[in-house]
Amino acid sequence: MKKQLRWQPRPLSLSLLALIAACCLFFAVSLPVQADTVRISDPVEVLNVQQVMSEGSRLAYPLDVYTTSTFSGTASDFVQRTISAHLTSKRLIVIAIDVVHRYFTVVGGSQVPLTNAQYTTAGQAFKNAAAGNHFTSATLAAIQSLESSLQSHTSSTSSGSGGAVLILLGIVVALVILGSIVGFIRRLLGLGGRPVVPQTSSGDQQIRYGDGRDNFGGGSAGNF
Repeated sequence: MKKQLRWQPRPLSLSLLALIAACCLFFAVSLPVQADTVRISDPVEVLNVQQVMSEGSRLAYPLDVYTTSTFSGTASDFVQRTISAHLTSKRLIVIAIDVVHRYFTVVGGSQVPLTNAQYTTAGQAFKNAAAGNHFTSATLAAIQSLESSLQSHTSSTSSGSGGAVLILLGIVVALVILGSIVGFIRRLLGLGGRPVVPQTSSGDQQIRYGDGRDNFGGGSAGNF
């Protein structure tokens, strides 16, 4: 009798933990994506930093914005320099502006779910708003274009994943019920044993980035 009392709560605890985990998964998928960090380097002082940071904080991915007046090279060199020096994460979006040669590029890491066409749309939005050296307005237009593209991607992904989450939740509940029944039968027949403790490895792997070039996903560039 003592043995049965000692083992009886365990399947119930596992069932509760599994149900809680399934509910957390459901709500985590349902919640809107939170804003990420924004960093601005504007030595040329052509941007309204507060406005750009406010708009950039609406993105679901981190954003870095750079301006320069000291770059020397071609437009292609400017893009490669942006990727190699500034694209330091697979989740990062980088906007770079050369105010002297009027080069513009927006690039993103391989985990940013944007196509080259969507980056090009952001670049065109920048160009359209850059007339008269309105760099702040142009940068805001590019960010808003990126935001719109990311929101459309999130909406399509959420609608497609909603049914999958419900199916997964149903499977988890079914497995919990089945496990409880099997555990009850084993205890009834006196087959309960000592729980197996899984062995875990103490070593953690960390993702380390090189100079950023291996992080490139896509982007757009041009003159304005």
